[in-house]
Amino acid sequence: MKKSIALWAAIISLALALSGCVFRGQETRTVSQISLPESDDEPENMILGETMLGNLSEVSLYYAATDGSSFSTVRRSLRTEAGESVPEAAVRALLSSPGPTGVRTAGDVRVLSFEYACGTVTVNLSIDARAAQSPQELLALEASIGNTLLGIGGVRGVNVLIADVSESCCQLPTGVQTETVASVAAAYAQYQAERDRIAQSGAAPVSRNALVYFPTDDGHWLVPELRSISVTSDTFATALIDALKAGPKDVSCAVPSIPEGAELLEDRPVIETLASGERVLSLNFSSTLANYLAFSGLEVWELAGSLALTMTSFLPELDAVRVMVNNDPVTMCALGDDIIRFEDGLIRRRHFADRIGSTATLFLIDASDELRGIERAVSMRSALSPQSLLTELFRYAGAESGALRLPISAVLRPEDLLGVQTVGNVARLNLSGNFYRLCQTLSPRGERDLIYAIVNTLCSLESIRAVRFYIEGRAADTLAGTIYLKSVIMPNPGIVAPSAIENGD
Repeated sequence: MKKSIALWAAIISLALALSGCVFRGQETRTVSQISLPESDDEPENMILGETMLGNLSEVSLYYAATDGSSFSTVRRSLRTEAGESVPEAAVRALLSSPGPTGVRTAGDVRVLSFEYACGTVTVNLSIDARAAQSPQELLALEASIGNTLLGIGGVRGVNVLIADVSESCCQLPTGVQTETVASVAAAYAQYQAERDRIAQSGAAPVSRNALVYFPTDDGHWLVPELRSISVTSDTFATALIDALKAGPKDVSCAVPSIPEGAELLEDRPVIETLASGERVLSLNFSSTLANYLAFSGLEVWELAGSLALTMTSFLPELDAVRVMVNNDPVTMCALGDDIIRFEDGLIRRRHFADRIGSTATLFLIDASDELRGIERAVSMRSALSPQSLLTELFRYAGAESGALRLPISAVLRPEDLLGVQTVGNVARLNLSGNFYRLCQTLSPRGERDLIYAIVNTLCSLESIRAVRFYIEGRAADTLAGTIYLKSVIMPNPGIVAPSAIENGD
């Protein structure tokens, strides 16, 4: 009987160890007494920097049939290059591949810029895309890109521009594609029917999906939010203004750029065609705008960027926005230590292209000492980079109790994160000996929260499903005697407080 009890106790202990639960106790030691794990062995996994090994993604490339009746798909294994997302690699492959017989190809079309932020993609194509022989052929190119990208995990909407300008179809904005198109011919016929319908007096509006850009609460970025709006033939700009007034609904770390409770526009938005042939939207605000910006803490560049990016991403053939206050155009604004000048008062998309950010979820301890997912605004590059996310996460180490923090009292340096290597869907994380020593004095709860703050943050990325820990290239049994680390660690949503994704101060 005693042997049986002992055997079952051994089995239970082993199961707990293998599941990443309780490992073993450890006597309290000072940091100076702590040695690195397996110090007698040569390190076998000295991962430095950020690398991706063997990361192949299966993607279906869509090619429209020449008659527009259907699409042909080609399944490809794509390898992403350094700093490249899977959607970007997919568009590159789609435009450069010849495709099967009997389909439309992109010809000499190139990608001028690519934005992947907040689950939405904006593909900015070269002017060669306008060489399409008919509006239906151009729609086929846009649908091919949209269908391809919507098949990739994490992509919820696709917007296509040509030379920084949004195209139209049957004099209507195409908007953001959120569903796959089965037939280009059928989609084109639908646009024609909607054009004819809203041209009639008193006709019901049509629905379109648009990207509305809001400033982030940290004052660094402009992030897009997918929004469904209703439009008629002459209310496109007004519908976007109303969406900006309504403020963000899904992105919790963003703020409105225009107040909803005040009417600041002096005149109806007007689109004029300049002598150069450019189409410009004029927005004339009252002097009360300055009071609102001062009260809300927004800078002029945040308002100008929000308007320019939102309008040019949706309004057909719009080249620029002119923002005026009492009919006086805004011709410059401060952006950090730089001054941005708008020639002839024309605010263009390119003025704020490098301020388009995205969001990421960092798992931190909140004021209630609970692990919680907090949405933070980051650059588009950081939102896809495991190393950048961890660098951002480590900034919260050493914070005072009551604030958002990592459960470690000491400050972590950037050098404590030696590298991250992604192999398949596993992130191999190499941390410094200093990090290991600082963790040795953690309580069991603190060790658990720290490990899962790291693991849950990394696994919020589409490309990562689990994490393996290394210290100076060596596998560690544990950080502080509780969690077994010599196996991959999966995310643990069960210890995250309810309402997991929310903004914090």
